Amino acid sequence: MADLSIDVVAKAAGVHRSTVSRAFSRPEAVKSETREHILKVAEGLGYTMSPLAQALRTKTSTFVPLIVPDITNPFFAELAKTMTQAADERGYQLLLCVTNGDPAKTEGYFTAMQAMYAPFGIVAPSTKVDTDALKRFDFGHRVVVIDRVEGDSSVPTVTVDSRRGIVLALEHLRSLGHTSIGYVSGISGTHTAQDRMDAYLELSAEGSSTPLVLDSGSDPDAGARAAKHFLEMENPPTAIIAANDMVAFAVISALGQGGIRVPEDVSVMGFDGLALGSRFNPPLTTVRQPIADMGNIAIELAEKQNLNGSVDHVVLEPELLVRASTSGPRK
Repeated sequence: MADLSIDVVAKAAGVHRSTVSRAFSRPEAVKSETREHILKVAEGLGYTMSPLAQALRTKTSTFVPLIVPDITNPFFAELAKTMTQAADERGYQLLLCVTNGDPAKTEGYFTAMQAMYAPFGIVAPSTKVDTDALKRFDFGHRVVVIDRVEGDSSVPTVTVDSRRGIVLALEHLRSLGHTSIGYVSGISGTHTAQDRMDAYLELSAEGSSTPLVLDSGSDPDAGARAAKHFLEMENPPTAIIAANDMVAFAVISALGQGGIRVPEDVSVMGFDGLALGSRFNPPLTTVRQPIADMGNIAIELAEKQNLNGSVDHVVLEPELLVRASTSGPRK
């Protein structure tokens, strides 16, 4: 029925349209037998109330935006997948919002959050979070950030201990006998990216080895440039740590095109723990972030803040996953 509406349901059920509205939006305000009758009539007619219309009417909704910079990056795809399940289990509907790294789009999504009466939102940024924007849109108390927020403890956050992850990576490679270990950034702009770089530089110096950053760019070609740099070196490192798994994949592919075998000629490891890593050739040794836990905890922090105003900052422990892309240095 093209003209099916709440009025049609009310007429068929023999009740006022406001009773139909309450049956869907405030079931506790309608007698159970009346509500069951209305729902049965609505089902027979094929009518369902629009969630957006319900949000506008009640000034509350179950829409939860997840704002990410890039859905082509498997990290954000896996995060969205796990958070969709976590949201479903709690009765929310996750809305995926992709910014492509544009801060203006983030603000646009904040505006949409207001219009849809979203209870809260989750931001997984590509740059350092603009807390002033959060406050300007009155979302300072309704947003959880999947990254560290420097200088403002009023925003709940969940992140992974990046320094500990770099420690695990260096310890693993050194245990295999590597003393010359390079690093490729491939990401920038977030505290997470900076924390990993800083940890590598500091811990390399502490280990009596000279830090060697093969490339510090943040674009998709960083891995290829790092491999080119490696191939041009007279004494290249015997192992490479990439700041994330996607960069590690790019490094391995580019090295292979240059005739360098992994791990026979050089060991390469990543940082993320993407599912794709176990199917890569060779399977990637990496530092795993608990992506599923990050999504679940982000929603829990948002609910807690809504409930009692608490602001928590959760730092999760990474885990070393040893696969076939690392081995001892070539003799």
